Amino acid sequence: MTPETQAIGRAPDRFSMLFQPGWHLRDECVVMPAPKPAAPVVDLQAHLATHYAQLHRRLERYLGCADFASECLHDAWLRLGEKRPQEAPANPDAYVYRVACNLAMDSLRSRKRWPGGATEDDADIDVIADLQPGPELIAEARSEVAAVDRAMQSLPRGHRSVLLALRLHEMSRQEVARRHGVSVRRVDTTLRQALGVLR
Repeated sequence: MTPETQAIGRAPDRFSMLFQPGWHLRDECVVMPAPKPAAPVVDLQAHLATHYAQLHRRLERYLGCADFASECLHDAWLRLGEKRPQEAPANPDAYVYRVACNLAMDSLRSRKRWPGGATEDDADIDVIADLQPGPELIAEARSEVAAVDRAMQSLPRGHRSVLLALRLHEMSRQEVARRHGVSVRRVDTTLRQALGVLR
């Protein structure tokens, strides 16, 4: 070995200067984690259009009005076009339905808040009175029932029996005639007389 070769052998390796003492190169292979797959992109407007009939039926059952359900789904379609979700929803049906329900509630609140926002149908709902009879109607009905009861008690027993058989028990004239052993003409006369008293 010549002196020049020995000098080269003692010269520091240019690569070893890059590493401080104590650092060692490893022959191991470092495995990098695989990147997460991107969430599938869902076109929610297209999903709404494809499943419109099913969503409409569900919303109509919830809101009780087919026209209002259509209006809310249209508003939901517009809203879904304006604002895309940060990540694709796990259940697009539930997401679209929730958007439509939220818009329906917003619409109902705004109609209630603004007097001019109510439609004619809404105005009719506010005007409908309580259909339960009030004290006056109840008293009047009781009075009429008492009057009819008094008039029925004043009828002869045969007249009362014929009247009840025909009007209450809905028997035919022939059946009443056989039951009482009289003619059909006599049944008609008895009924006419009983009704005359009750009027």
